[in-house]
Amino acid sequence: MMGELLFSGGVFSDAIDGGRAGAEIELLPMGILARTPDGKRFEVPYRECQLEIGGFSGWMVFCRNRDRSLTIFCEDRKFPSALSSASAGILDEQLNDKLKKQKSESRRGSLIAAAVLVAIVLLVVGGYFGVRAGARAAVRAVPTSVDREIGAMAFESMELGGPELDDPAVAEALQSMIDRLAPHAALNGMEFEVHVVDSPMVNAFALPGGKIVVYTGLVAQAAEPEQVAGVLAHEMAHVTLRHGLHRIGQALGLAAAVNLLLGDTGGLVAKGSDLFQLASINSYSRDQENAADAEGARMLHAAGMDPMALTRFLEALKEEKGDLPGVVSWMGTHPRHEERIEAIRRQAAEWPKQEFAKIDVDWADIQELAK
Repeated sequence: MMGELLFSGGVFSDAIDGGRAGAEIELLPMGILARTPDGKRFEVPYRECQLEIGGFSGWMVFCRNRDRSLTIFCEDRKFPSALSSASAGILDEQLNDKLKKQKSESRRGSLIAAAVLVAIVLLVVGGYFGVRAGARAAVRAVPTSVDREIGAMAFESMELGGPELDDPAVAEALQSMIDRLAPHAALNGMEFEVHVVDSPMVNAFALPGGKIVVYTGLVAQAAEPEQVAGVLAHEMAHVTLRHGLHRIGQALGLAAAVNLLLGDTGGLVAKGSDLFQLASINSYSRDQENAADAEGARMLHAAGMDPMALTRFLEALKEEKGDLPGVVSWMGTHPRHEERIEAIRRQAAEWPKQEFAKIDVDWADIQELAK
């Protein structure tokens, strides 16, 4: 009997770092108890419990307390009947109402899915670029809070390839560059935050929502702080252009589109964070890389920083690749350097001439701290 009252699930609560954690759920005589792996306990009494059923699968049960500050959730198909039995019928009215509503929405979702499929077929027949425009419009309709949730969950779970650097001075120097660029970002709502990983890899990447990871190998390789600012601007552009969300939409396909149409972004967050844990962070398309270059250069120029610094970094990596051990990750995942350098030069030539303010950091000292 005890096994029938134990389930795998999770908890949403501000008392948890990151706001969410997996949990073992036990149905007690008076309420629902969730234990997280670090030993924290969360409980929702049956008489206060407010139920919702939905999520990405459509059948996740969310059990919330009265002020909705705590949510315990479970996707096990046996959970609703066990919840009914354990609560001695207290939750039956809510369960029956929510399950009936969910079945109705499931049928409606099937009809919407069929309609979306027909629409996609018509768009494909109508032209490839029409489909792409529709996808971009769908991403723009999703609130930026979804990007932040995906990025935060992915960052908490993914293996970074090394520890974060103990000395905060390096991260503070890079954050000052980001803070100078951020007011000129094309999209509001992103909270840019840099993390420096102690690893010889010459690499950097950005997660949806604004978390940017830079490896000490890249700091060591850059001859000047402006070169790192160029890399940061490029990665910030991936965030503001929402390339990560586009990648997730492409990977998850029609099921994600249907859930978004129904206003359900919870499943997108969970699946998206899983995708960023497993997939290559830098595997953007050629068009996305070109767009990030152009937008990053624009941000640099608007912030009074030299947009050609990024081209100098690309040229340095190209010249020294053969002499560096292993694979130079940031260059290896950003191909066609000559084309990219020439495109940035053409773009910069169209802007009015101006004096660029140097970044006020002791770069030699920062590089020494990053060793």
